Amino acid sequence: MADLDVLENIQQTLKKFTSKDECQKSIKNAFVRKIVYRIGSVHTFTEAIYGNMNVTHFEDEFEGSRTLTVEHSFDRGPNPVYTKRGTIVIHSLKGNRARFTQTAPLSPEERSQLENLAQSNGIYRVRIPVTSQDDQQTQNEVYISTFTRACAIYESGLSDQMMVNFDQSGEVLGISLTAIPGLCVGADVPASNLTNWKTSVEAVLTVSGPVPDTQTYIEKNEKEEAEKAKGQQGDNRSFFGKYWMYIVPFVILVMVASSSDPNQGGGGR
Repeated sequence: MADLDVLENIQQTLKKFTSKDECQKSIKNAFVRKIVYRIGSVHTFTEAIYGNMNVTHFEDEFEGSRTLTVEHSFDRGPNPVYTKRGTIVIHSLKGNRARFTQTAPLSPEERSQLENLAQSNGIYRVRIPVTSQDDQQTQNEVYISTFTRACAIYESGLSDQMMVNFDQSGEVLGISLTAIPGLCVGADVPASNLTNWKTSVEAVLTVSGPVPDTQTYIEKNEKEEAEKAKGQQGDNRSFFGKYWMYIVPFVILVMVASSSDPNQGGGGR
């Protein structure tokens, strides 16, 4: 029935045209519209099916993704008290994609502590808690820490850069902190510039260098020492034992020359 309906529609459409050219033109346009429709349908279908797959592939590029907690301290004592500053989200170690998100804006008390620390030429401390395992396979929390001059953080208006170093397995090796621009000239900073952190993060993946060929180096040293010891051993042979190959031919020549000397004949008349 569907095929008959299509044929009837075609016949009714053809009756509307008075010329062959108009009929061909109409059929051609209808054919083109049908192709465009089919292509659009396929494109929509492809997007519907592979759209999520593309997102998944994009997410797979975030290798080594992890979140690190950043703590800081405005204390000057040997046992400073740390509070949470924010988190660092590592999206990709190879792509160096990381961002910092602060926990909350600096409170008036924290701004006052930072200002006092800067005026006293103190240091601003930052640390990242990481988890390690000891010989008993129990997890212990240790800290990777760093510091910088508090006056540089204060005068930069909380603008700094963190560099986090990772090993091949994704474990944190170290952290460094640099204020931007990092000047300490005694400038007065308004409280409005000491509210939100303006922090950029750089994730650095440490690449293992070439391993030295120690075995070849040891064998080479042993060979050189053996040759050196062999050369230091003196020749204890006698003088004749050393140079007999020169002395014996010389003696033979002297004997031959002496036996054939014409001056050694009998006396004349």
